[in-house]
Amino acid sequence: ESEEAKIVIPYIRGVLDAMGISVGPTHGEVMMTSDGPCLVEMNCRAHGGDGNWVPMVRGLNGGYSQVSATIDAYMDPSRFHALPDKMPSPFK
Repeated sequence: ESEEAKIVIPYIRGVLDAMGISVGPTHGEVMMTSDGPCLVEMNCRAHGGDGNWVPMVRGLNGGYSQVSATIDAYMDPSRFHALPDKMPSPFK
């Protein structure tokens, strides 16, 4: 894990907790500043608008997208619960 990920992931999870969001896809944007993370936006929606990002996301994180994970949460809970807590990063 990168140093940024070690800061941003707990930060975003804290934002979601503060907003009372515990299920469903979310889209968040954070800027890293010299003082730490700064929230730009947080929304209850999947990232992207037209879905052309799905093949790229599946290729980068091991085969899942926010859309397929949300469907699994309702239709195949065991498959959903098998997802990793943090998706693998394709960037080293």
